[in-house]
Amino acid sequence: MAKPTFTARRRFTDFVFLYKTLCREYPASAVPPIPDKQRMEYVRGDRFGSDFTNRRAYSLQRFLSRIALHPVLRRAPILHIFLESPDWNATMRARSARAGGMMGSESISGGGLSSNNGGAGGNNGGGGGVFDNFADTFINAFTKPHRHDRRFVEVRERADKLDEDLAHVEKVVARVAARREADLEQDLRDLAEQFQRLVALEPGVDAAVHGFAAAVGDEAAGLRRLRDKSDQDYVGSLRDMQAYGGALRSLLKAREQKQLDYEQLTEYLNKSSTDRDALSAGFGGASGYSSTNHHAGSGGGGGAGGGGAGGGHGHGAGGGVVGAGVGGAGATAASLGSAGVGFIRSKLEDVRGVDHEAARRERLRRLELRVDELTAEAERAKKTSELFDDEVVREVADFERIKRVEMRRQLGGLADEHVRFYGDVVDVWERYLRDMEAEVGAGAGAGEDSNGGNTGGDGAGEGDGGEGFGSSSHNGHHRHNHGGGEVFGSVYG
Repeated sequence: MAKPTFTARRRFTDFVFLYKTLCREYPASAVPPIPDKQRMEYVRGDRFGSDFTNRRAYSLQRFLSRIALHPVLRRAPILHIFLESPDWNATMRARSARAGGMMGSESISGGGLSSNNGGAGGNNGGGGGVFDNFADTFINAFTKPHRHDRRFVEVRERADKLDEDLAHVEKVVARVAARREADLEQDLRDLAEQFQRLVALEPGVDAAVHGFAAAVGDEAAGLRRLRDKSDQDYVGSLRDMQAYGGALRSLLKAREQKQLDYEQLTEYLNKSSTDRDALSAGFGGASGYSSTNHHAGSGGGGGAGGGGAGGGHGHGAGGGVVGAGVGGAGATAASLGSAGVGFIRSKLEDVRGVDHEAARRERLRRLELRVDELTAEAERAKKTSELFDDEVVREVADFERIKRVEMRRQLGGLADEHVRFYGDVVDVWERYLRDMEAEVGAGAGAGEDSNGGNTGGDGAGEGDGGEGFGSSSHNGHHRHNHGGGEVFGSVYG
């Protein structure tokens, strides 16, 4: 027994709100995308045409089908409210206002945290936090993780290959549907029109010509339906699948960002530990990290002396443990940089009249606090990265399953549409043949009746020289005597 179909009336902006809410509440899921709003139909003004609305309707239906197949997103409360709420507009306004208030409070609290965590003893302004976030985003855009997980590398390669194959199939299907089938449809319509014009020239065959032209027109109409189905539904499904693959790649990029955060925090932790050890040994600090400019989460602040610029960095398999001073040239450069920074700092402290030992103890205390803070942050980032990896693995499996179901459904629908088209073509021409055979049979019967009426019955004919009698049978033969005697003609059937 087929399940009943549930329908709900929603606007495109409602779908946009649903999509954004799902993306915000489920950041570890590849939320299926909705159709792009930046289309030429909005510029040309034909966004209410049947072609555009049908394409968008098919895409939005696929969006809901993908969410319904997802094991996590289909349980989202916002989805059930979206489908079942009798007053969806009020619900959307209330959730939008509540989400806006939460974002405002988060931005206020986030600004306070940024200002308080600028360093162990420093204090950055709100503008510095914004600048640090911008700098982190810009730098991370050009930074790649040092350790690559083979599982996700293969997933990205498969996603790229799928995108390439879908683009190729889309071009082929679009060429067949938009060009060849359109040309064939136009040729069939022209053929039907030309046969309609033959009626005026050949009035004796008007019924046959009308029937043939109607059959050709029906075939053209069926080809138009097939072309619309292929172009609007199937080609649109290929584009939507490409967009869905893009959502998966975005999720992989977010996973890389989590891993990159952990690697950078580990690197900052190791460098701070090296600075602390060097300061404890009495070298005056190897790093140019400024106590007033350090941001715990971003690792901002490069040393003026470049203490870590020449040091070798060795990354282990366990998550990028960085060892400073690996390699002779790197160690020498680091030592020279440390000595230079320590010398300049000591001279500045002499000018300012600062106690060197007290300043060293203060720097050491700040480095200890920094190491403790970075250790906690690195552990938290490691757990987050590992949990995110597990979520991405499950998300990839769900993506593959949804992709198989959707492709099977789309190919099955396309095949059914072709079967329906060719079945209708066969029915059209078989009906035309039956009509023609019936017309020919009716014409033959009328001709026989006419011939029988002309020759049937007993008739008498006179010869040239006498009297003649003829008896007719069912064959209607007559014998006439042109001589002078009596003739009795009889025909035996």
